[in-house]
Amino acid sequence: MSIGQELRIVGQGLESLDVEDFDLQGEGLGYFALAVPRRHAEAAQNTAELWNKVRTSWQSLTGQRYSIRKFLDVGPGVLRVLFTTEGLLKLEAAGITKRNPNSTGVPDFTKLAQPLRMVGEHLDANSAHLLNISKRGDRIAFAYATGPTDKLIEEWKLSHLFGMWMGAYQQRHSQVARSQAKLELE
Repeated sequence: MSIGQELRIVGQGLESLDVEDFDLQGEGLGYFALAVPRRHAEAAQNTAELWNKVRTSWQSLTGQRYSIRKFLDVGPGVLRVLFTTEGLLKLEAAGITKRNPNSTGVPDFTKLAQPLRMVGEHLDANSAHLLNISKRGDRIAFAYATGPTDKLIEEWKLSHLFGMWMGAYQQRHSQVARSQAKLELE
């Protein structure tokens, strides 16, 4: 499975838990997430400590000594989720059975799975290894390595991702239309 496919499935899993914000890192052959469900994220906006006292907890848990953004607090209201390879396969199978057979095939970009998929496809295209991803509000930040010493950090606005996705979708659609027109002429 590509990183894009895996992260799409992770996104679907987090969506099923109604997650608003999260920190995610690769864990062996799977992924580990600390996530705040929507109902707690709204309350956390009024309680700054949920966002501020965690860096040391996350660093001691993951062994990482750098950060992209403020990390989540390992405390009440924060979900700890491990996505194993087996779990990803089960989530994928469950997602396939739930798909509407009358669907147009156009993904719903308002769902968390699509931005995560785009991050994964970006990593796949750069032959990169995911270090971690954080989502806060309308932004998603991620760190990745393209070599033993090459570590990069990017941050994207979700609205910008939608524009990128629409551009790629329109390009694919016009290529298909040109191919069909060419076949009809032959």
